[in-house]
Amino acid sequence: MSFAAAAMLAGCGVKESFKDAEAEVGKFHQALDAGNMRAIWQQAEPELRQGAKRDQLENVLGAVQRKLGKVKEARQVGWNANATTGGTFVTLTYETRFEHGSGVEQFVYRKGEDGKVALTGYDIQSQDMMLN
Repeated sequence: MSFAAAAMLAGCGVKESFKDAEAEVGKFHQALDAGNMRAIWQQAEPELRQGAKRDQLENVLGAVQRKLGKVKEARQVGWNANATTGGTFVTLTYETRFEHGSGVEQFVYRKGEDGKVALTGYDIQSQDMMLN
C-alpha cells in the first residue's frame, strides 16, 4: 500500500471519529440538561473514570447545570485530531450559550479498537459560572 493511500485511509478514520465525537457532544449536553450526570460517567472512557472520582465529576457537572442552566446553543469553534497507537483522539471546542451565561467547553474523545467513541476529558471555562 502506498503512503498516499495509507494517509487517505487514516484521514477517513479521523473524519469518522470527528463525526462520532460531535454526536457524543450532543448526547453529553442532553444528559447534562436532564441532570443525568451518572450517564455521562458511565459512558466515559475508563481512563477518565480512573482519574476522577464519580462524585467529583458529578459535582462539577452539577455546578455547570445549576449555575448556567440548560444549553441553549453550542457552536463548534475548534477541533484537533490525533491518531496514535492508543486510538484516535478528537478534541472539540465549543462556545456554548446556556440559560444563565456562556462558556467555552472542551471535550476530548477517544475512539478505541472497538470503534466506539468515549469521553476522556471535559473542561469548561466560564466567567459567568464563576460569578453565579
